[in-house]
Amino acid sequence: MQTSLIKTAHSPLIYEVQDFGVALTDACGRLVGEGAALAGFLGCLPPTIQKGLEVFGPDGFEEGDIILANEPYDTGTHISDTVLYMPVFFEGRLVAFTAIMAHWADIGAFAPGGWCPSTTDVHQEGLIFNHLKLYDAGRLNKEMLRLILRNVRTPEAVNGDLNGLIASCNTGAMRFQELCRRYGVETLNGAIEEIFENSEARMRREVSEIPDGVYHGEAYLDHDGVERSKRHRIAATVTIRGSEIEIDFDGSDPVARGPVNHPLVGTRALCATVLKCVTMPDDATNDGHLRVATVKAPRNSIVSPEYPAPCDSYGYVAELVEYVVLKALARAIPHRIPAPSYQMYAYHLVRTGESEHEPFICAEPVDGGGGAFPFDDGPSGIMFLGNGDAPNSPIEILEASYPVRFTRYTFNPENRGVGKYRGGFGVIRELMVTEDKAYLQVSTENNANPLWGLAGGGDAGRSKTVVTFPDGAEHTFDDRVGDVGPLEAGTLISMYTANGGGWGDPGDRDPMRIADDVVNGFFTAEEAAGSYGVDLGRIEEALRQRRSEMSEVKHAR
Repeated sequence: MQTSLIKTAHSPLIYEVQDFGVALTDACGRLVGEGAALAGFLGCLPPTIQKGLEVFGPDGFEEGDIILANEPYDTGTHISDTVLYMPVFFEGRLVAFTAIMAHWADIGAFAPGGWCPSTTDVHQEGLIFNHLKLYDAGRLNKEMLRLILRNVRTPEAVNGDLNGLIASCNTGAMRFQELCRRYGVETLNGAIEEIFENSEARMRREVSEIPDGVYHGEAYLDHDGVERSKRHRIAATVTIRGSEIEIDFDGSDPVARGPVNHPLVGTRALCATVLKCVTMPDDATNDGHLRVATVKAPRNSIVSPEYPAPCDSYGYVAELVEYVVLKALARAIPHRIPAPSYQMYAYHLVRTGESEHEPFICAEPVDGGGGAFPFDDGPSGIMFLGNGDAPNSPIEILEASYPVRFTRYTFNPENRGVGKYRGGFGVIRELMVTEDKAYLQVSTENNANPLWGLAGGGDAGRSKTVVTFPDGAEHTFDDRVGDVGPLEAGTLISMYTANGGGWGDPGDRDPMRIADDVVNGFFTAEEAAGSYGVDLGRIEEALRQRRSEMSEVKHAR
């Protein structure tokens, strides 16, 4: 399914960044298998299908149905991440569902491409599909499709991606039907049940090895986009009793006025993601892994909003949901928990409604630094943790698709999550706009309240955006912004993403690791000595040793 979608989608955000999740469930909507795209999406697909079973009833589906759903309180993220799911039949019997959640190029919101920065109502965030049949028994609802394409700014891209989603679900359905023919439905269902039970049993054994106790973590958002002077608290209490784990978000702030709210379906999915990461990361995820944790939250809070609360910039809280649970677990199993990575950063460069120019929406998350591990430095240049390490967009693809030219792409040594093990480096990604009348929107968070290091490590850094206009004027943004423009051709946009947090006392860092960073040009020996509190002489000795080793290798070649 995943390969089919990558080969048929029209938007780089899908076929390059892989901003989607694909899954197969049984006839009850329980997760059987998943693709390896965005981890945060995968736990949202089973509850979406289970809601569809409530809407239509188990007998309300026919072969050839294709259903669209994106109401955030059902699907777990925001309206732009539309779910397309398909019932799978074999010999007239409903046996499974195939499903995809993918970010659409546009969904008709007031901010092109989604991630509205300041909505106060879900209806401002785009078209809402409340489990609507795009195909009914194999018959396309042409009026519905015409309505969708008339209400988006890039209908060709949306229609192309939609057809790719349909092809992917069809691929999954055909493959599962082949399994039914080969083994029989009863044998297949029996195998699936056994996998569920074995995975749950193994998961419970792993949880039972975590010390019993009550552990707490909390964090703050800078603001919600509307009440910009107000911080918002996300708090989690993790209780371990034997093989049971409860995660309670009591103490989190009430629902925000701005669009940062994170639906409870998604909150539960991310808690399951965290728990699996720290217990059984290598297992193929299925429903058995999702049964162990109980996740609770107050009604209509920032992690459990109710209709019509805005959710379009949900991703900032999504990151913090995972980090506060990890922060709590770090008190129980510190040897397994990494420091936080950079908070997400993304931009939209768009042009719409200008009759003399072709419209476009260039949307891209930008990679940054990963948090340090308890045993090693954090990775550099990764995508944000909450949705998994998605690939970046190749510069060549973006330059071929949009009026932009990239002038710089390198690691950003400005921010340093120092520690015994340092956080990974963010990046500097710089582009020049080559045509007039584009507008810039930047999505970023936790610049006023940087994420923390662990066990004495330094905080993760801050991201920023620098816009240099053709006349030489320069403006720096250290917060999210929208509608910067219209930009003239020749405008330079420089994006600086933060590092990850450090782990451990910086004074305990191995001088040879510091020497490697100096040799690689991240900072000077003097800067390193100041940052890590390590004697400059020890660093210089390590540098001499490292350069000698490099020289020997060079001569040997």
